[in-house]
Amino acid sequence: MAPNPSEVSLTSPRSALAQRVFAGFTITAVAGGMAVLAFSDEPWWAILLWELAMLVVVVLMLALWATAGESAKETAALRARATAVVAEVLDSTRHDDGETVSHELTLWIPSGGGFQVHHRCDRYEGEQHLEVLVDPVVRTWAVVH
Repeated sequence: MAPNPSEVSLTSPRSALAQRVFAGFTITAVAGGMAVLAFSDEPWWAILLWELAMLVVVVLMLALWATAGESAKETAALRARATAVVAEVLDSTRHDDGETVSHELTLWIPSGGGFQVHHRCDRYEGEQHLEVLVDPVVRTWAVVH
């Protein structure tokens, strides 16, 4: 049985580096803030709450650090093996949350026997066909915007 197709988030090495630099600076700043806060004159419960909140930020930045590098590796692997095909837009649903508008697209990728996938983006302008990079062997794909 073939694995489910998985979407690759196209990330350039430069973009991954920028994300990692941002995460590193944020982690450093938050760690410094946590150290200073530990010795402040605030009540113990306020210190605890602030420390927990800052710990959440550190965990989120560590996740950003890890995913940025992984996305760049997946992108490089996909670009090395992929072929460019034209996917047909079978369906699109517009989502407006009041601040941003995004589209949930159902695409038919005619490679490796063809398969249907879902893609969510904010750059869709009603096109009926989108360029897609696809590696039919490992069944990874990415929409080229």
